[in-house]
Amino acid sequence: MRVLDLGCGSGDITVELARRVGPSDRVVGIDRDAHALAQARAIAQAVGLSIDWRQGQVEDLDQEGVFDLVYARFLLSHLSDPAAVLKRIRKALKPSGRIVIEDIDISVHAHWPPCPSFERYMALYAATARARGANPRIGPSLAALLIDAGFKEVEVSISMPVFRTGEGKSIARLTLANIAEAAIATGLAQAAEIKALASDLARHEADPRSIQSTAQIFQVIGLGPTT
Repeated sequence: MRVLDLGCGSGDITVELARRVGPSDRVVGIDRDAHALAQARAIAQAVGLSIDWRQGQVEDLDQEGVFDLVYARFLLSHLSDPAAVLKRIRKALKPSGRIVIEDIDISVHAHWPPCPSFERYMALYAATARARGANPRIGPSLAALLIDAGFKEVEVSISMPVFRTGEGKSIARLTLANIAEAAIATGLAQAAEIKALASDLARHEADPRSIQSTAQIFQVIGLGPTT
């Protein structure tokens, strides 16, 4: 198989894909972030896997009939024109190749007990993404986007892991830290509010009775061109 992880980030999933397809097959990871790709290379080298890491914009994907599988995780929600990228992916697939997409609906993000800071975090994430031309609620529309791009046999499932303990319970607070600079730069929040929200989210995490989930994750599979 030839496999492409589009928007591969630091390469955790790319490495797992390489483990699954075997040493005689080729896996490519593309991302625009040079620092993330450096981390990805280090991870792959540490486990003895040969992966073709490429720096580039996903919007510039320009290959035809190359890959058996294209995977994109938490990518389309960050793009201003995901439909255009899906058409490029379809072109890059071999006949009857598969696309696998995972992306979020930020508005569905379970937590208990009720926490105004958690609600504010979700609203701030959504507003920051929209200010950058992205769609943080793209999940429910993924199947339609694939169909419109010409994919067949489109299937949809939903995943939403829930945590009472462990690192997964820190997802909201860590994501808030990641978007803080952008939220402040766009005037959606002040540094003092970000600090207060992070502190309150940490208290929510520390409560052994509380739970937090990831955002709702839509998982969509489609079949590319048959000829």
